[in-house]
Amino acid sequence: MKRIFRSKIFYLLIFLVTLGIVLIFNNDKEPTEKLTEDEFFTTLEDGKVTFLELESQKSAYEIRGRLVGYEKDQYFIASVPNSEISLDRMNNAVGEHDIGKIEFKPEDTETSGWVTLLTTTIPFIIIFILFVVVLLITVVIKRLNRPR
Repeated sequence: MKRIFRSKIFYLLIFLVTLGIVLIFNNDKEPTEKLTEDEFFTTLEDGKVTFLELESQKSAYEIRGRLVGYEKDQYFIASVPNSEISLDRMNNAVGEHDIGKIEFKPEDTETSGWVTLLTTTIPFIIIFILFVVVLLITVVIKRLNRPR
């Protein structure tokens, strides 16, 4: 058994399993293209946008969208300040051009996978630790009460 723990293969296996778990929880797709605010408004006003998804954040809108010629898994991402001027520009451009689909998402309040993992496992860990402590206390009490 000691040879297994001293082996580099064992530690490599632990590293790969840990890396796999991290990659599973961080599987966000990168956008095909990142647009600046000016580039976004230019493409929107030119009618090159076919799909928009606006997500409200504290002081800005994070916008995901699809340009003309993009495939289903391709999209762009842009950040626009949360102001009346920006909203007016977007509304005017959307009114002029026929954009297929527009979605407004509220602020993201979804908990991450790590938080879910921790909140589901910590109670079991606490119960296990309490069980071990009670077991150790009973063993110590029995040894102290044992006649010599």
